[in-house]
Amino acid sequence: MSALQKLHLGHPVKMGVYNGKQVPACYSQPEKEYRAARENMLLTDFSHLSIVSVMGDDAWSLVNHMTSADISIIRDEQGIYSLLLNEDGTIWGDVYVLCTSDGYYLLSENRNAAELIERLNYILDHYPQLDIQQRPVIHAMDTDSWGAIQLEGPYAWELLAENYGYDIIGLPYHEYMNTDDELLVFRCGKHGEFAYLLIGERQVLAESWQQLQAIGAKFDLVTGGLNYQQTARVENPCWDPAIYSDYSINPVELQMQWAIQYDKEDFIGKQGVEALSAGNVKSKLVGILPLSGCCAINIRDEVTVDGKVVGMVINSVYSPMLQSTIALALIDNEFACSDITGYHIATQQGEVAARTHNLPFIYNFSLLVNPTEHSYIDTAKEKSAL
Repeated sequence: MSALQKLHLGHPVKMGVYNGKQVPACYSQPEKEYRAARENMLLTDFSHLSIVSVMGDDAWSLVNHMTSADISIIRDEQGIYSLLLNEDGTIWGDVYVLCTSDGYYLLSENRNAAELIERLNYILDHYPQLDIQQRPVIHAMDTDSWGAIQLEGPYAWELLAENYGYDIIGLPYHEYMNTDDELLVFRCGKHGEFAYLLIGERQVLAESWQQLQAIGAKFDLVTGGLNYQQTARVENPCWDPAIYSDYSINPVELQMQWAIQYDKEDFIGKQGVEALSAGNVKSKLVGILPLSGCCAINIRDEVTVDGKVVGMVINSVYSPMLQSTIALALIDNEFACSDITGYHIATQQGEVAARTHNLPFIYNFSLLVNPTEHSYIDTAKEKSAL
């Protein structure tokens, strides 16, 4: 049992399995934890994150061929988000790639370390054209002694600054810093809020967890699990196999082409995704919500226009921020337009008038918070641009 897991004992924690690992799903009411991430700050155990190090002089050639993003544009203490594709161009998974002076760290929420390492070794054995002279050293850090925790929310930066200094406030998106206790603090986030991954030795993370909880009392810090993502990842769509894999793994249909660097020389799935992009996809991912505000919408409910079925709901949640049911739907390409009325959703209670919505659904509160001007606890400052 890890030091982080021991911290959860004695609390009424509901555990769940994510990426093959058992981590807290929720500590308290799911809506309370969701609201903390959207309005304040939420501390979560991110031990489900797989962490693989790829070190050596030729690490760049290997990692760059594995990822759809262009790894050459990042330098030491910078990171980048990337899809991982199958040869046919469909989505296999996703990663953050962190650059170090000696190589790279790969971080994934949906592919375990063994799967990542198997793919890296496959590339080494089957792509001699990469001309790798010295085989990089590949190691699964998360199955050894490393782990991760995450602090997310509009004022996450303010709490971390108290614990790790004001360099946190100036940390750009997709960059990381090394702390005195030898953790990596990586600013990232998939839900549109300020978010920071703390990565390193599990014992140090457990100590940092306790420190953040102690300091966080004045910030109204909430400790939670990962269930809040079920709502946050519909409001701010990102790759999550739990949402999409039963319906589509086509990045063009899911409108995730922004995560693919088409002008790279070569990478796994390049020809496949180019063919997908050049072809006429049948449908595209679109946000949709009922005009009545709140009603029961279920997965696989049909979307119609003038009585014709033009799509299908693939996920639906109630959004506390919008105070409405919202849904993600795959809609026939010719009808996949944003912010248009005239749609209906065939629910179990009958047809419901609806309109499409551009993605993401919400304008994040974090976009209204400026670390140099606002504060959660300093009464001399405003809390946000509102």
